[in-house]
Amino acid sequence: MKRLLFPIVVILAALVAFASTTPHAIARRGPAASPSPSPTTVPLPTATPEPPNIAIPRLQARIKANPNDQEAMTELAGEYLTINRPDLTLPLTQHLLQAGDKTAQVYFLDGYAQQAQGQLQNAIVDLEQASTIDPTNVAVLGNLANLYLSIDRPSDAERVANRAVTFNKDVPDAYVSLGSVYSAESHYDDARIQFEKAFALDKTSTKPLFAIAQTYIAQNNIPMALQTLDRVLAVDPQSVDALVAKANLYGRQKDDAHALEAFDDAVVAAPTDEQKVAISVQKAEYLSSEHKDDQALAIYQSLLQKYPDVALSYVAYGAYLASERHQLAQGVAQWQKALSVDPDNEDALRDLGEYELQQNHPDLALTYLKHLVDVAPSADGYELLGAADNRLHKFADQRQACSMSFGIKRSPETLGCIAGADFALHNYKEATQIFDVLDVAARGYLDQNPQLLFVAAKSYAASHQRGKAIAAYHRLLAEMQHGTKAYKTVQKALADLNRTH
Repeated sequence: MKRLLFPIVVILAALVAFASTTPHAIARRGPAASPSPSPTTVPLPTATPEPPNIAIPRLQARIKANPNDQEAMTELAGEYLTINRPDLTLPLTQHLLQAGDKTAQVYFLDGYAQQAQGQLQNAIVDLEQASTIDPTNVAVLGNLANLYLSIDRPSDAERVANRAVTFNKDVPDAYVSLGSVYSAESHYDDARIQFEKAFALDKTSTKPLFAIAQTYIAQNNIPMALQTLDRVLAVDPQSVDALVAKANLYGRQKDDAHALEAFDDAVVAAPTDEQKVAISVQKAEYLSSEHKDDQALAIYQSLLQKYPDVALSYVAYGAYLASERHQLAQGVAQWQKALSVDPDNEDALRDLGEYELQQNHPDLALTYLKHLVDVAPSADGYELLGAADNRLHKFADQRQACSMSFGIKRSPETLGCIAGADFALHNYKEATQIFDVLDVAARGYLDQNPQLLFVAAKSYAASHQRGKAIAAYHRLLAEMQHGTKAYKTVQKALADLNRTH
């Protein structure tokens, strides 16, 4: 997969958004609507009956043939969210908004993508816009309430969730949203009342019952949580989620007999071999945590016999050997077997890439990690790829990989990675701009990472920002032990800076 280096103007624009504490207006509010129940609701981004690997190329072809096909852009934006690529959704939704397509659906998708990238204030602005256009939409109001909770605005969350109930009295999700707000506020009795109302409206849905179980778990009332999960199973006797949840709760009570029985029931109920393996792995992990290693080992070995075509069998066994048995070489062999079954297996590629990095074989790590980001682009995958590039002194490639990581998940770690690459490439101005943003947006991060703070000081010095360089060196010295070699190195750098002035 061809990957392009982010132009510096794009990185700087993203940095401004990362550092901003005041949401900027994405679009002008539309005219206020009279509240009335929405005939249709803006849906959450969910997979269409058509798989993403078919839908996405089809929609891309439509847009290529007609660059003004706004319907295709909206659908494609939603499809990108289903594969966890909010970084690809945002250019589409932003283009639609700038082109005047300021519908509740577009604002909702943009807000969902902004939230996925950690831009909570921007997400709130979007969903507030959507709620203005469609003021009774359950999906919009429910997500807006959750966002308010995430930034500690419980009264706003409660107000919005109550509005959802007021105008959607026959919609179970409205009561689930209000119950979720009460639950987040630890008002568990009030939350359960709302969840029960939701279940009363649709006795075929287990979502409210799972929510009730969660309130009991939060209160550490395991018996009532188990009783509620039995209600789930009364509605859906084959609920794998409920059976696994019961197994875990019995495990918390150290009730091995019932925990193992529930895991076994879940394996029987699971519809696919992959799910059966995943549940069996959880059972093995539980036994291992109880120091019943012989039983855990037997499960892993049986999985290789029963499900030789499921890569997870080898991935999980390899992880067990490497972490619990301290047999790293044998674990690596299992991960290699996983790739022989599924050459695109994300877990095996990641595990092998990390292993080769730990063994100081960055060239081998690079092979696995390049394949990983090709088949499953992710922030963590690109970050690991950047680490391999760094070890090989491929700093331009490091910067590209970390920029891709930052585009998916804006974190201080990936910003530091970009700044480090800029320093190695003698892009001192760009490096200092990133360090300035880090000091504002992630206060304390540089002080917790002295090596990066040292690079910041060197970057400031190289870009003739003497005052900032001196301040960074003094911050370093304040955190270091007097008389150590590292302390003397920083002292000398500070003295050299003073001498050249």
